[in-house]
Amino acid sequence: MSLFRQSRHPLVKWWWEMDRVSVFVLLCLMGLGALAVTTASVAVAKTYDVGPYYFGIRHYLFLVIAWGIMLSITLLRPQGLRRVGLLLMLVAYTGLVLTFVMGIEVKGARRWLEIAGQTIQPTEFLKPGLILVTAWLLAAEPMKQRTQGFLLSMVVMVLVGVPVIMQPNFGMALAMGTVWFAQVFLAGMPLLWLAPLVGLGLCVMVASYVLFPHIRDRLDKFINPDTTDTYQIDQASEAIASGHLFGRGAGEGVVKQTLPDAHTDFIFAVLVEEFGIIAGLVVMILFLTLVVRGFRRVAGHEDRFVVLAVGGLLTLVALHVCVNIGVALHLVPTTGMTLPFISYGGSSTFAMALVFGFILALLRKQSRRI
Repeated sequence: MSLFRQSRHPLVKWWWEMDRVSVFVLLCLMGLGALAVTTASVAVAKTYDVGPYYFGIRHYLFLVIAWGIMLSITLLRPQGLRRVGLLLMLVAYTGLVLTFVMGIEVKGARRWLEIAGQTIQPTEFLKPGLILVTAWLLAAEPMKQRTQGFLLSMVVMVLVGVPVIMQPNFGMALAMGTVWFAQVFLAGMPLLWLAPLVGLGLCVMVASYVLFPHIRDRLDKFINPDTTDTYQIDQASEAIASGHLFGRGAGEGVVKQTLPDAHTDFIFAVLVEEFGIIAGLVVMILFLTLVVRGFRRVAGHEDRFVVLAVGGLLTLVALHVCVNIGVALHLVPTTGMTLPFISYGGSSTFAMALVFGFILALLRKQSRRI
């Protein structure tokens, strides 16, 4: 082991510079995701008239590809990540604009493109690229350049936010805005600048509620559940409650038979119902470990870009986890956010592979010497 560690081979050096604990945690989450989607796919497949393990097999393939993407990204240095982030944002933004021309409409929203027979949601890939670009802009020194970077990042957020809301995808726009606000806070911008941003965000929320009926409908259902149909939320909450400590057993769940999105938006309910509250707590602890460990490792880092990029990416992960689980527990309105590596979906899985690949690359020990 000592000889292996002292080796100058690039792959050996790369392995010892990696946060191996986080890599192991990610493997555990992928394993739990494969298990959850497998058990949910049998029932969901009947709805889509496909083979019983259609979604499970596809999810295994997604995870394998995602693992390769994530590890490949970790080979990059911060300078290379800036370029990748900019390129990713530009390509994803182009895809976002194309959804208005050739997008696939699902439930009244045009968020997907069909490429080579596969559906892709450009906004999923836009998020990690946007976070790296805004971190790049906000990391400028001295303060005068940082102010210019802040103003440029605001322009970028407006250019991105408007078409995302028009799709309409208010939940995604709100997530992007929240992450950007967190980055602005971490950048040390004057507090007097942050207050107007909060006011602007509230104005956008009120305007969206007034202008978009589907947003108004979702919020009304959440605020006044007794006056509307909350079948899906009720089913998910009952499934979680019926799981008790150790669950009904693999394959014995009921909620996957009644919810069409059991393998995506409500995968947490499936997991807890069949494997128990303990399994749900394990998932939350694993995600908490990744987020807390990431913030601890980046605290005090000398490279402002690394601090802002990692802070934004970890905030995005935390948002996905809190919102997805919160929806299943009826703590927040439904938004369609996935549970990273647990929910089924190619776009979300690959995008999260990029997110964690960026995080692991930025937190490599050698990054401190760049």
